[in-house]
Amino acid sequence: MRWQTETLDFPTDRGTLHGEILLPQGKGPFPGAVLCHGMASGHLAMKPSAQRLVRRGIATLTFDFRGHGKSEGVLDGDLAEDVIAATKFLGCHEKVNPKRIAIVGHSMGAMAAIKAAASFENIRALVCLSSPVETNGDFTTLWAHFNTKAKQAGNPIIEFPRNGSLLLHGGFTSIVSRIWMWLRGYRLRVNVENGPECLMKLNPLPYIDKIGDFPKLFVHCTGDKWLPHEEVLRLYEIARPPKHYILSEGGFHAAPLFPGKLRGRWISWLVSILT
Repeated sequence: MRWQTETLDFPTDRGTLHGEILLPQGKGPFPGAVLCHGMASGHLAMKPSAQRLVRRGIATLTFDFRGHGKSEGVLDGDLAEDVIAATKFLGCHEKVNPKRIAIVGHSMGAMAAIKAAASFENIRALVCLSSPVETNGDFTTLWAHFNTKAKQAGNPIIEFPRNGSLLLHGGFTSIVSRIWMWLRGYRLRVNVENGPECLMKLNPLPYIDKIGDFPKLFVHCTGDKWLPHEEVLRLYEIARPPKHYILSEGGFHAAPLFPGKLRGRWISWLVSILT
């Protein structure tokens, strides 16, 4: 199935966000899904999943979070506001049914999606891919890394990959990571003066049990070296039903976004809910 592509910018409380809507051919109205990327990537990371959804008749909106890519602002803890703005924007599209919209988030995007979903009563579904459970010491360590980069740059606002690798360790992996960000057009801007407490606002635990009675899907891999799957089960256990959990053997943190059975499973689940 072919689809229409609309490149766009839409407003939030902290500036303009850049994104893209994929629309199935036809008059609609179509069900819709907002796809939220992880830290230091961008809307292109979610585009392959968006393309598979649009082939199944789902209109999709992908966007760069604040401080990422072509969007304005810097990374802070109000990312849920970006998800809320994107969801409302998609719901106002003339070819989209505002009563049949889902939110999908990966990693940091999943945390923002959970917080945003708690403020909606009428979204149709929530999909959390490799979601962190809480913003803890790992984020404090990451912010210390940001501070080091800021001192080297002589500026509280730093940008990756221009100011180096986002990875905490050096070596070949960091070089590859920096080159990958350049090639993909990924950009991340951080104001270190905000401090790590700004990201603490994204902690999903205070919000997960406040999400409404619509279907929720949690997807994780046992091979995720960043997030133990036992921790993610906490989110699933606290969430109100209806809820579902997909645990894939092996894999890695970004595996739910890559071609394979796992991506096919959560996409098929979401299509079954929306159509």
